Amino acid sequence: SDDESDDDDEFDDDNQWTLRKCSAASLDTLAGMYGGGEHVLPHLLPPLGQCLESPDQWRREAAILALGAVSEGCGPHLAEHMPRLHPFLLGQLTAPDSLPQVRCIAAWTLGRYSSWAVGQVGAPGGDPALVARVVEAFAGRMGDANRRVQVAVTSSLGVFADAARELLVPYLGGLYKVIVHALDTYGTRSRLVLLDAMGVIAECVGQAVGRDGLPAMYVPRMLRMWNDLATADPFDRSLLPLMECLGSHAVYIGLNFQPWALETFEMAMSTIEACMIMIAHDEDDLDDVDDEMTDPIICAIDLTDGLVEGLGPNFASLVESSPRFGPTFPSTVRGAAIHAVPGVRMSAYALVGDLARHAPALIQDVLPELLKGAIESMTPMHPSLCNNAAWAIGEICVRCGSDPAPLRPYAPGILSAVVPLLVGNAVDVDGNEVRVHGLAENGAITMGRLACVDPGFVAQDLPRFLVGWCDSMSKISDHVERNDAFRGFVAALRANPGSISGGSAGHHTAGDALGALLFAIVSWHLEGAADDALGGAYSFAPFPSQHGELLDSLRGLLRDLKSSLGEDWAEVERGMPPNVKRLMAEQYGLQVS
Repeated sequence: SDDESDDDDEFDDDNQWTLRKCSAASLDTLAGMYGGGEHVLPHLLPPLGQCLESPDQWRREAAILALGAVSEGCGPHLAEHMPRLHPFLLGQLTAPDSLPQVRCIAAWTLGRYSSWAVGQVGAPGGDPALVARVVEAFAGRMGDANRRVQVAVTSSLGVFADAARELLVPYLGGLYKVIVHALDTYGTRSRLVLLDAMGVIAECVGQAVGRDGLPAMYVPRMLRMWNDLATADPFDRSLLPLMECLGSHAVYIGLNFQPWALETFEMAMSTIEACMIMIAHDEDDLDDVDDEMTDPIICAIDLTDGLVEGLGPNFASLVESSPRFGPTFPSTVRGAAIHAVPGVRMSAYALVGDLARHAPALIQDVLPELLKGAIESMTPMHPSLCNNAAWAIGEICVRCGSDPAPLRPYAPGILSAVVPLLVGNAVDVDGNEVRVHGLAENGAITMGRLACVDPGFVAQDLPRFLVGWCDSMSKISDHVERNDAFRGFVAALRANPGSISGGSAGHHTAGDALGALLFAIVSWHLEGAADDALGGAYSFAPFPSQHGELLDSLRGLLRDLKSSLGEDWAEVERGMPPNVKRLMAEQYGLQVS
């Protein structure tokens, strides 16, 4: 029957390894390994064509599966055949008499060829209406009575949205009408896939999900669903993707989310409160709490963070408008930030960082506990938590501006936690060295922001980590964060110029420090440069114009270092590649020989 339940075994179990799946995976591997065009397609196309034209739907289903399996390895070589194959796939998906299995595999294969379809819109001789036809086909089949077809179509819609991105915007109105209907009619599994696809759509089209009255179509329905599920069981696992989806939409809807912001905020706080109470009641030792029990808390915190990002400074007035949760919100944030489960703290410090940026008054009264907890959470044993805690401290530093008073009691602790991230001697619980991508860069940003508040916080200990700080700054990709790191570095080095030579303990030579600093500075000019920018044709980019004040600071610093270091500078200069010498002359005004 088409109208099967979620537990129906008519299809293969998704988690079961069958001969059919093994064959498809083997085709995928062969196509990828041998490049498809020369070695695979000549043998595949004849039987594939015969089966695609067969009146037997099961033979067509097998051929469509094979076509999808070779999409990555053979995709470019199949381009000449796609103008004929793609309409065939759409027809198999939409045909009223096609088997559910054919509809499922046609949807999956269409998703696999999403990039080709999207590429036709602007291609010479392409089909500008193809995106519209694919969206129409997916939307039409989202209402299929068969649960497996619902899952396949909705999943492929998410894949297609990731490829189409802004090309999807003209069709959002009709698509969300179908989505809202599906929210009302889908079973649990189909709804989970639908919520995931909605999150992908929001990420791909951005603020378009908040325009033209769209939120009024779907946000109230999502809130009703949340209320119904949470009332029955606040630990219901299907609440998690619902909150995640609502949070991602809140970010992009922005201020247009305000009609539902208070209800959303209070439901998130209610979820946190209910789960905290139940965990405290059921668990004698909170250190033994099962991480899964805190998943609703984590999702509710993340949703609250989405409200902060979406509403910006208006979030503070939202909290104040809640008579029940407004007065207790700071203590709720504090409780999450010192929770026994690392995942809760990880989400809490993401929230703390955004609150510091947009609504700092809300955490002012609990700032000491938050700073202390963030320092304790900067352990590489939990890299994501460590990153979020370091980032939150950095955002608090930015908010402090030139007022060091709130940070003074905690600056030594911050320094002790960040230095191991910069010098590479962070260790896990077993004493093994920990090197996690992003930790050093985040540490460099936090150190820079701390030094921007007061260079004295870091200047005395600068020799211990100067080289590591420079190495880490060179890897920061975001220009604003890199700017903060460099500004703090310059201020700290100005406060302790002797640290360039390694200090009294001889932590490094002046040559090592200069080399690290110069490479960090050169990294500003590598965006868009050739891979062999140091030794090949000169291709360094100019210093970003929006950071002209920093450029002036670096010019002055380099001039002073050249003047004060004498032979140490001369030795480094002799080893500079010609392109770096040219860069130093043209961008930094240094006369190099």
